[in-house]
This record gives sequence, C-alpha cells and structure tokens, in this order.
Amino acid sequence: MEVDVITFKEFFMWMTVVNLILYTWTAVMCFTAKGWIQRVHGKLFGLAPETINAFLYGYLGVYKIFFIVFVLVPWITLTIIS
Repeated sequence: MEVDVITFKEFFMWMTVVNLILYTWTAVMCFTAKGWIQRVHGKLFGLAPETINAFLYGYLGVYKIFFIVFVLVPWITLTIIS
C-alpha cells in the first residue's frame, strides 16, 4: 500500500480534530468538576487539593505542548506543502 502526502494530511487533520475535542473536554472537566476530581484523587492517592491542582495544570500544559508539536504543526506543514 502506497501512502501519499494527501493521506498523511487527512490523517493529521482528523488527529487534530480528535485531540482538540479531547483537550477541550478535559480542560472543561478540570475547571467545572474540580471539586469532584480533588475528592476522588484525594481519597485514592491521599493528595492535597493544592497538589492535585498543580498536577492538573501541568497535565494540561504538557498535553497542549505535545498537541502542538506532534499533531498541529505536522498538519499545518503538510497543508502548506500540498
């Protein structure tokens, strides 16, 4: 099976859409259900609410960086060259 630039472009386009939806849903859940997340993770792992907030902030930041570098930039690059 031969894969061309158009196939890669479509693949990264759909990967961008799916990851953007997942990131948005995760961010909304982190902000709207923060109390519930803190209670659940506090009971499961014995973490303080401040620690959980730091982890959530770090998680969203790392996810955004990986999304931009490994999903969005390749799609934009393939869109430019095709």
